Amino acid sequence: MQVLLLHNPTAGMADHRKDELIAALAAKGMEVSYCSTKDDDFPDCLSRNVDMVVIAGGDGTVAKAVTNLPDRTHPLGVIPLGGSNNVATSLGFDRGEMLDGDWPKGTTAKKFHIGCVRGPWGEKSCLEGVGFGALAASLDTKAPPANSAREKLLNGRRLFANALAQIEPIDVDVIVDGDVVAGRWLMAEALTMSHSGPRLPLAPQAKGLEGQFSVLLLEADRRADMLEWLNKPERAEPPARVMAGRSVSFCLDHKTPLRIDDSTKKAKGHRIELEIEDEPLRILVPNGLQR
Repeated sequence: MQVLLLHNPTAGMADHRKDELIAALAAKGMEVSYCSTKDDDFPDCLSRNVDMVVIAGGDGTVAKAVTNLPDRTHPLGVIPLGGSNNVATSLGFDRGEMLDGDWPKGTTAKKFHIGCVRGPWGEKSCLEGVGFGALAASLDTKAPPANSAREKLLNGRRLFANALAQIEPIDVDVIVDGDVVAGRWLMAEALTMSHSGPRLPLAPQAKGLEGQFSVLLLEADRRADMLEWLNKPERAEPPARVMAGRSVSFCLDHKTPLRIDDSTKKAKGHRIELEIEDEPLRILVPNGLQR
């Protein structure tokens, strides 16, 4: 089997090496062609004639790869090496399972739909989600240095909690499949997966596998509840309204950043439109998982 290994050597705590990853895949009988996301050959390397693409890195690396894929018919393997690893977490597997498991015999290719967002800058694909408010604001604050993946994750959650505690609610009409939802929001997120940001289960009933967004809307009067939830987010669903739909739009008339995956853009005074893309990715997950 011809495999393209797409690798971010600086992902997470950088405790992974090119030769170790190649050897692990070769031991499974794969013939590996390597490309670093830092190379000048990216994204042209995504057009190589292979049977499968394996992405080794964090969520940003996965997003960088899948939004540039010229052909989505190839199955995708993900080796999560980042700090949050929302893609793998949402699909129910971890780094060890994918490195130690039997590919592709011991896996199933799950169809996963990503989104497309249109704004004043044009149109682009998005893997994880798009939103405004507290989570977007937290991305504009630089996190302190971390000595471990766990510390990096906790730093991200603290930044989010600080942003949530301070942000002013804004009045925005959010439109989900034609239904207008008016409110004063501390944050709104259109998500394709259950976990987002610093590995937070913001949309436990993830809809990306079903070709829909999970739309989380946090009202102004739920600030204290959300801050309390952040202390133990794995124990309960977030205290927010969650809807599902294939299309989402909102107009930002306020000075608030717009989050697209792990970066932010300015979109004041513009209508932001999102749609689920029809052609899904095919992501390999270990057999026996519930998601």
